[in-house]
Amino acid sequence: MKMRKILTQGGIVLVIILIASSGWFFSFGEYGLWKQHKLRLQIQKLESEMDSLHTELEFRKHEEDRLLNDSFYIEYLARTKFGMSKKGEAVYQFVESKPSKDLAGN
Repeated sequence: MKMRKILTQGGIVLVIILIASSGWFFSFGEYGLWKQHKLRLQIQKLESEMDSLHTELEFRKHEEDRLLNDSFYIEYLARTKFGMSKKGEAVYQFVESKPSKDLAGN
């Protein structure tokens, strides 16, 4: 009778330990829910980065096409970015000036 009670209690403890260790492994183990959640977040971040890089690549391809084939765009860039002009053109540069202290009332 005593032996049966000891075996029953030992069996219950063994089952509890087995359930607890299975729960721990299921939640935090190598392939557990926590790891899967972290991997899912990492996948979302990488997919977002990939989308932005695809957008950047499309923009660069479009820019390359314009630089190779659009003479008006090249002229626009030469005039705006580099301040170039055609031979014989008069170039006017407008400079925003700050008011002097005497004019500002100081």
